[in-house]
Amino acid sequence: MRFSAFVLLAMLSVHASRADADPRDPVILRVGTQAIDGSRYMKDILALGKEIEKRTRGSVQLDWVSGGQLGDEAVMAALIASGKLDGGGLSETGLIALVPEMAMWRTPGLVRTYEEVDRATAAADGSVRELFATQGLTFAMWADLGFAHVFSTAPITSLRAVLDKAERWIASPLDGALTQAISSRRARAWAMPPLYMLAIGSAHVQAMSNLRHHYVIGGLVFSRAAWSRLTAADQKTVLAVCREREPRIRASWRKESERGVAALRKSGVAINGATDAELTAFAGAAETGRKALAKGDLGAKVLRAIDAP
Repeated sequence: MRFSAFVLLAMLSVHASRADADPRDPVILRVGTQAIDGSRYMKDILALGKEIEKRTRGSVQLDWVSGGQLGDEAVMAALIASGKLDGGGLSETGLIALVPEMAMWRTPGLVRTYEEVDRATAAADGSVRELFATQGLTFAMWADLGFAHVFSTAPITSLRAVLDKAERWIASPLDGALTQAISSRRARAWAMPPLYMLAIGSAHVQAMSNLRHHYVIGGLVFSRAAWSRLTAADQKTVLAVCREREPRIRASWRKESERGVAALRKSGVAINGATDAELTAFAGAAETGRKALAKGDLGAKVLRAIDAP
């Protein structure tokens, strides 16, 4: 009798478990990233994936392919655009390859503080999502890769001099070509976020300017083919999770960027403090780029948000 009761309870338990589970086969989205295994970036996006899986009851799973295994961001962007890759956690390089208008974020001196970054991305959010949708893509969330600082293989004697020396490479995307130029020492000065510099290796870097040259934005993007495989309810859930997690992830990565500056200093890289006169001159030069942005609807909207009191 006891055995029969036990069997009955076991059968009821299995039945209940099956009833609670989502009967659909899970949609597994293959998502590429340059983030390195074990990094803060990777830990945070893996946690994002787990939350999406939990909230969709297992019906949507993110399969992250880390460390640039799928190629650089230009390659990943092409794969996403063609539907051969489901999505990507991209920096400005990949985002610009998909939507050229995202190049506006590379404007020198556009934003100077994290508060300005927040106002700018909030103002641009709707328009940016529409731009990606026009290309058949879903822009799921914003990300932060940090302020790009100017690095030099020689001591920095003046901000103007190092900017002139870095001019060729400042306009370069954050890709393998720039990395190779830095590693081979063809580039004598360039601009990139501190964490990028640490990943490449800073052994031959002597100095970094404290000037925040421009901000490197990022984002999570899905292809049309991948997004269409999700039910409307799951699409809504994924976007809701991204919206909820975005502030936490951005704050985490900003802290990591500041730790990167401290790590570079500890490794022996001299932090050059720009003078007030140099900062004023840089701001004046940056006005040219800001005026160009103001001619477009999106740029004008972003500038109004940045300059809001």
